[in-house]
Amino acid sequence: MKRNLVFVDDNQTIISILESELADDFNVSTFTNPRKALEYIQDASNQVDILLTDFMMPEMNGLQLVEAVKKTRKEIRAIILTGYCKELNDEQKDTYDLIIDKSVIVDNKTLIDLINQN
Repeated sequence: MKRNLVFVDDNQTIISILESELADDFNVSTFTNPRKALEYIQDASNQVDILLTDFMMPEMNGLQLVEAVKKTRKEIRAIILTGYCKELNDEQKDTYDLIIDKSVIVDNKTLIDLINQN
């Protein structure tokens, strides 16, 4: 059975590319607005297993989104996908489950393998 993944990125092109790649392995719901994604995740009727979010976004960054999600849905695996790893300090590392540096993703299989790590 496929797990349910929410993917958040303010870049629609990235969403379109990764959504099609992730759809073989996950039930994917995508959002360009982190606040809309938060509303969706906080709705208890929506089963969400994994949150994959970009870090740099207007309004609310990925870390802020993860922090808000974890307040009510601690069981969700939270993954930040970013090219800005240096901006996250050691104290913030307790907030998310995994950070993936965009520069190390050589193909989508690598990304899917990283998402599936426990």
